[in-house]
Amino acid sequence: MRTISSMGRLLRRWFSQTGAAGSSPNAAGLPSGAGKPPPASPPENGEELRALEQRLWRLLMQPAVASTGRVHLLNLGLMRDRLGTGWPALRPRVLVAADAIIDRCLTRNDIRFKTESDDFILVFATLDRHAADLVCARIAQELLQLFLGDDRSADLRISTAVGVADGQIQFEHALAKVLLAQARPDSAAVRSADGSPAMSGPGIHADDGGGKVRPVLRQLQLSPEDAGQFGIRYRPVWDIGKLVISTYMGTPVRIFPDGSFLEGTAALNSLTDPMEILRLDADALVESVEILNGLFRNRSRLMMSVPVCFETLAARRTRLPFLEICQSIPDYLRRFLIFELLRFPPGVPTGRLNELLHEVRPYCRWTFMRIEFKSQSLSGLSGNGLSGITMAMPADRSAEARLMEEMNGIVTAAERAGLMICVAGLSTTSMVVAARASGVRLVAGNRIGPPQDRPRSMIRFDWPDLYRDGEEG
Repeated sequence: MRTISSMGRLLRRWFSQTGAAGSSPNAAGLPSGAGKPPPASPPENGEELRALEQRLWRLLMQPAVASTGRVHLLNLGLMRDRLGTGWPALRPRVLVAADAIIDRCLTRNDIRFKTESDDFILVFATLDRHAADLVCARIAQELLQLFLGDDRSADLRISTAVGVADGQIQFEHALAKVLLAQARPDSAAVRSADGSPAMSGPGIHADDGGGKVRPVLRQLQLSPEDAGQFGIRYRPVWDIGKLVISTYMGTPVRIFPDGSFLEGTAALNSLTDPMEILRLDADALVESVEILNGLFRNRSRLMMSVPVCFETLAARRTRLPFLEICQSIPDYLRRFLIFELLRFPPGVPTGRLNELLHEVRPYCRWTFMRIEFKSQSLSGLSGNGLSGITMAMPADRSAEARLMEEMNGIVTAAERAGLMICVAGLSTTSMVVAARASGVRLVAGNRIGPPQDRPRSMIRFDWPDLYRDGEEG
């Protein structure tokens, strides 16, 4: 039996040596010499580190834990290589997505660490090696599908601990696709309703992994309404060139009991489950098309912008149901439809973006992408079928001069990339005038009109109307 102190040293070695990434297994199971990643600093909270060490020690000191293959290293090196120069920009989104996927697949008695080199160590409390291998492979598959789509050259390396020798872990290595191809029907890993692996429910564990019963604490109980209700509202968009409000921008909202709400991507920040995001995107699409069809039957013509999130289009299991709805949209309505792409991480490879745009282009007139309001190069967004970009101007009246200058730079970059531009969030007449002077054609915000439950018919709206239309927001 090793002491907690010795297990602590082993844990720190894991944080600094993430295990044979891309190399053959050796006697110690860990790489040595040149090419090792730099040592990682331990967690800032010493108590947290000691608690993790103790949990890990209790697990590894059980008979044959390592030899049964319950310690795994999920190595993102191949994915980093595949993303190339796009990795730095995509890294935060990849790590957040990996955290969410891993959380769904682990029980509360399992242990997980992220290493300094952005790889993940997973220690399964109960699964045997084959079941744990399959869980890791499915995690890898979902992560790859989300960010690299159907790229058959993309894969992740999974290292499995198979024994302990001289205080060090011995690893064997495999690619996720190989593990999935070799998966047996009688695997101990149970699949959930959406096809992803799931362990026995965490509710079956009565202790914290060390034999101590967890305390039963009072739980916060709020109604779903208290957490905010998700829905969609429609912002009028002013076409300055044609002096008409001809488009309504569908925007996700999260409405709270006092009537306040969050709008756009801010409303979706709390959502990580791709199936829940798909449901919201599908509801928005169906509602918008039904409204558009009603207006069309009444001989009203109107452009409608419909939001769709990156998570919905990125994975096959969410993209196909969404596209089935798109296929049911009548041809005569598609020319009045705009898709606005939300939550697309910066740095998405051009080929991947083109692939996803190709999926939705047949069902709409234009495709816009919402991006941050900051000066940036837009060359990576040109030439792949994207029609334009949408940006929400920050609500900071004290910084209007700086925001106007930034808007000039963004408009110039959009023109170079051949993209239309829509600026939302305009709350003052001066900012609308500045947008027009910068060359912006499409604008939205409280100064143009508040979000509405249903769009109105197309109306003429000229400059005198702007100055007459109520107080500035």
